[in-house]
Amino acid sequence: MAWKERFKQFGVPGFILFLIISLFTFYLITNDAELLKDLHENMSKFITADFFKYLEKESPLLQALHFILLILIYGLFLMGFVNAVLIVKNVIMKKSPALLLRKIDDYDSYLDLEDKLGDILTAFDQQSSLRVIDEKVTIFMISIHAEIKRIFGLPERQIEFIWYFEKKDNDIELVYLKTPTDIECAAKLINSALDMPNVRVQESAVNSRMELRDSPIKQFITVRNYGNLKLGLAVFILKDNIFTNENLKEFTFYTSKMILLGTNNRFLRQFKRKKNAGN
Repeated sequence: MAWKERFKQFGVPGFILFLIISLFTFYLITNDAELLKDLHENMSKFITADFFKYLEKESPLLQALHFILLILIYGLFLMGFVNAVLIVKNVIMKKSPALLLRKIDDYDSYLDLEDKLGDILTAFDQQSSLRVIDEKVTIFMISIHAEIKRIFGLPERQIEFIWYFEKKDNDIELVYLKTPTDIECAAKLINSALDMPNVRVQESAVNSRMELRDSPIKQFITVRNYGNLKLGLAVFILKDNIFTNENLKEFTFYTSKMILLGTNNRFLRQFKRKKNAGN
């Protein structure tokens, strides 16, 4: 029944609050009738129904009942206002969680990444040596890796990265700072992702593939530029059930600028000069 559901919702605390209000009302009637009268008259000003008006000719019990009902009505108005605020808040949070829930420290890390990219472009403009530019590109790569680790909440040993681009013979060149655990599986995942038109491709259950069932790679996600391949980044996760709606949205937000990296020819040429850690 409806009243039973209401009682379950408010429970013992609601009953105790009602009891306290009732006792307080009776206390005012017996000890300070003038204060009760003033409160009752002021609270009933905004309600047109005569039933809630203060009438001296009524019995103290009926006056107390009217006063309690007034308090309950004002309480319901307050609850409705709070619920409306919470509903609006939830709607806003669902529409833009990446912007509203992100910590200030995360924004600082994004700005820091932009600064590192700016250092590379400045080095190009100043015609710095290849060694200096290579160091700045490496720092930039490490910063991106660190942010993606933070997004997925993983330590170094449970996540790996491979950058890739297209060579002149239409083959794919892989670049990495740390030798991947399963380079063959990683190459297969990258090649299969390139067969799809999307700039972002993810696989939440890599081991469900028959040929990859024994691979240490459990989940995979990659992002690359639109159109013909210029530059892409593949992320390999060595742990199950890491992807969530929240961290995937943040990954999308974070890598949105990376889609354009391959369009900078100077950056791309320098990237192609990178040497793998294993070479």
